[in-house]
Amino acid sequence: MDDSEPRLEGARVAILGWAGATERQLRSVVRWYEARGATCVTHRAHVFRAMARPDGWHLEGRILAGKLDGAGPIVVHLFSNAGFWTWAAALQAMNPATRARVRAAILDSAPGFPPRIGPTFYARYSAMAMMPMVLRALGRPPALHHRWLTPPVWAFMRLWYHLSPIQRRAAERSLHVVRAASAWPHLALYSGADALVPVEHVEAFLATLPAVTRWRFEGSGHVRHMVQHRRAYFEAVGGFLARHACSDRQLR
Repeated sequence: MDDSEPRLEGARVAILGWAGATERQLRSVVRWYEARGATCVTHRAHVFRAMARPDGWHLEGRILAGKLDGAGPIVVHLFSNAGFWTWAAALQAMNPATRARVRAAILDSAPGFPPRIGPTFYARYSAMAMMPMVLRALGRPPALHHRWLTPPVWAFMRLWYHLSPIQRRAAERSLHVVRAASAWPHLALYSGADALVPVEHVEAFLATLPAVTRWRFEGSGHVRHMVQHRRAYFEAVGGFLARHACSDRQLR
């Protein structure tokens, strides 16, 4: 490992999956961090539970915050809105000592929603986010759209918008929570071709952060940058951590 590579011995990396992510899908990023000395903590939100219960995302946050208790600096690598909402909830649940150990956050394909979420936006993008999980449960290949299943899921999510104001407000508030707590540098990895996370919402949020490095890919779909641009992706992550989160002083 040369001097430009991050050295993460003693660090804990929280890897927060997207909606429906599997351990297998997160394995390559886990291995990358472990090869550089980090201990990885993965968390895959129970999205249906988080959306169904009034305290669903708060529960996810408390679970993650508990996983991060202990010693050592923390790096967060989150994917999509599910990872972002989990991280925002964890920031609210963390004790001050745990939060003080955070050194950097990496945002992959997030956040993809405006400060005020309307019913049409909510139904459209929630239906797309749910569709891969619905299709997988039916034994079908995952996709963001399905000719027959998308319309009823869209209709249900439009109704759910009005039945679940607590969850909707929590999503909107997450932008403020992450922004207000962000004393550490951020790396944003996103794409102009992402059908699930509109690039304009990602870039609008990034413009509000005090310290952010942007890496915009072209041509890769939602959370596919790590697959379609693997070398560039990990070069961006490695260079960012080497510059901002991996000095001897920072890792103490």
